[in-house]
Amino acid sequence: MSRRIRTFEESARRESAAAKLATYTLVADSTAPRDPRGRGDHYRKHLADAHRTIEILQQRIRDVELERDTAKADKDYTLSLCVTRTVAEEARLAAFRLARGKAAILAEWPHGVPTMLSEEIDCIPDPKPRWSK
Repeated sequence: MSRRIRTFEESARRESAAAKLATYTLVADSTAPRDPRGRGDHYRKHLADAHRTIEILQQRIRDVELERDTAKADKDYTLSLCVTRTVAEEARLAAFRLARGKAAILAEWPHGVPTMLSEEIDCIPDPKPRWSK
C-alpha cells in the first residue's frame, strides 16, 4: 500500500497524532529527575502505572467479552424457541389430520366398521394455509 497521503483529513490526523506523541515524550522527559538513579525510579514508577492500567483494561475487556457471550447465548436460546412459518404450518396441518382421523375412528360402529358419519368426517378438506401461500 502506498504511503502517499490521500486527503487533507488523513494528513491532519497523522500530524496531530505525531504532535501528541511528541508532547507526551517531552512531558515525560522534562519531569524526569536529572539524577540517573532517580530517573530510573521515575521511569519504573511510570512503567508500574502503565502495567496497572493495562491490567484494569484487560479486566474490562474480559467483562465485556463475558457480557457479549451471555448476550449471544440468550439470543441463541431465544432463537431455539422460535419455529419457521413452514414448520408451524406443517405442524398445524398434521394436528388437523390427526384430529380428523381420530374423529373418524370414534364415529365407526362397531369398532373398525365405517359408517356414513365416519366417511363424511374423512371427506372434510384440509384447512387453508394460514401463514404461507
